[in-house]
Formats: sequence, C-alpha cells, structure tokens
Amino acid sequence: MASVDTIWNLIKKHKLSFPDISKKSDVRSKFHISSLEEFIDLFINVIQNCFKTIADLEMLLDDARDYLLRNNIVYSEIFFAPTKFIFNGFDFKEMIAVLDQASVSFKKKNNILVRFLIDVSRTNGSENAMNNLNLTLKYKTDSIIGIGLGGSEEKGPAKDYAKVFQKAKKSGLLVVAHAGEVIGPESVWDAIKLLKAQRIGHGISSMFDESLMDYLRDQRIPLEICPTSNIFTRKYVTRIEQHPIRLFFDRGILVTVNTDDPTIFGVDLVDEYYTLYKNNIFTFDEILQLLKNNIDATFLPDNEKKKLMTRVEKVLQAAPVSAT
Repeated sequence: MASVDTIWNLIKKHKLSFPDISKKSDVRSKFHISSLEEFIDLFINVIQNCFKTIADLEMLLDDARDYLLRNNIVYSEIFFAPTKFIFNGFDFKEMIAVLDQASVSFKKKNNILVRFLIDVSRTNGSENAMNNLNLTLKYKTDSIIGIGLGGSEEKGPAKDYAKVFQKAKKSGLLVVAHAGEVIGPESVWDAIKLLKAQRIGHGISSMFDESLMDYLRDQRIPLEICPTSNIFTRKYVTRIEQHPIRLFFDRGILVTVNTDDPTIFGVDLVDEYYTLYKNNIFTFDEILQLLKNNIDATFLPDNEKKKLMTRVEKVLQAAPVSAT
C-alpha cells in the first residue's frame, strides 16, 4: 500500500539504487507485471527493500490511512507482511507497536477501525512461517487478530504450513490463506481442509470445481476477489469479462471486492467497483450487495457487523437510485 511518492522519497532518503529507476516516474513504470512471481519479486525486492527504519514504516501506515480516507473505508482488516522487514533488521516488537499505534490513531482521528492479519508467508518456507507465528503470539496486541498465508502458491503448498495454522487456531488467532490464484482448485481445498482457512484470498480456480463452489457457498467461506490483480497476473483471466466473480456471485458464494495492492496495480477500491459496474458485470443494486458482502465477510462480531451495516446503509440512502 506504499504510495509511489513514499517509495521514491525512500529511494532518495536512503540513496538506494534499483535497475531502471532514476526518477519518480520510473517507479510507476516498474509496476508493469504479468505474473504472480513478478509481483512477489517486485513487492519483496524493490518496494519492501526501500524501508530501512521504523520511521519509514510509519510512512507506510500514513499511506494506508490516506488510502482508506480516499476510498471512504471505515473498517479494514489489513494484511501485513513482516518477513522482509525482519530480514532487513527490523525488530518485530517495534513493528507491532507501529501497527498498534496506527490502529489507535486511525480510530481517534479519522473514525476508522483497522485491525491486522500477519502474513506468515509461504515464500520462505515453513520454518520462517512458524517463527513469524511465534513472534506474533509473543507480541500480539488487540489490533492483531490473526495470520494469513501469502506469497508464492507454487513454492509453498498448504500442507507444509498445516502445523503453523493448527497452532495459530489453538492460540485463538483467526486464519486466512491465499489459494487458487495460480494453482488449481486443489489448492483451495487444501487451504480449507488442511489450514482451516476462514477466508480465501482470490480462489479464482474454484470455478473449475462444481463441488468446491457448492462447499464455499454452503459453508459461507468468503472469497476475497481482486479483479485487477487477477488480470495483471494473467493466470486464469486477461480481461474483466472473463472473470469468474459473476459466476461465484450467481452461485451464492460470499464474494467480496478487494484491490490486492493498490499501488502496484494502480487501482483504488472504488475503481474496482466501478470497473465491475461499467462493464455490465454487476448492476448498481448488485454493487450495493457486494458492499454488504464485504461487511458480512469481516471478522467483526455480529453486533458490530450490524452497526457497520447500519452506518453504511445511512450513506447509501443518500446515494442516487441508479448510477451512470
């Protein structure tokens, strides 16, 4: 979620050198990717390598705040990936303190509630993931609600992380996992059965398995759909008309709309919704249902979901009946 301005300012601040980046406009040009592996490489080896101090991390949280305000988001469960920062010498306890301070500040100053899911990461193996979990448990605060499994789906099958997720659940953490982004529906099944994932990031390949779609619907397991990201990484879709989000919606699956990484993919959450509307994937009323799905799929207690739904509905009542 780091902005182009922040990335460029950090490059100048720390006198960093990256291939093909000599001015701010080059940062945006660097984001032309065509696969998940290219995305991961860019995210870890360029963007995260720009952050050298805790003060830098505070700039990242400022960007997150600005993004939430720009998109009128009042509640968010943010994925935070600490592995590269740890490799670069960051203290885990200090990082958690920054996240916690941001959560408190967002609520006090902006009336935005933010909580975090720590990405234990499948990119660097199960031992690293267990270390991330242990650090999370040691320094957990109220703003840290669970863990997730991001990174290279091809390099890190779910079975390798079953013990990590089992320990997390026994310790009272919520668990989510990216699956079905570049691997077939068996990856989604493994995330559900082996990791007991309560939400699935992407899950695009679920479209190839009728029984899986039925299971996702019946068990009310949400899919975090990131349309623009899926088009960029080009595994299963290359244009919005091919995207299975409509199929999932029609099958009764609890689909939500997300951005994955707003900076890399050059898209805000409002852009994702508008793309789905202007391309006749969803009607205006269905877009409103997707908004409500996002609330339903959160880890908020039911009474807090109802309060948030009421808050959103008050805004929607003031919105036009239709959109153009």
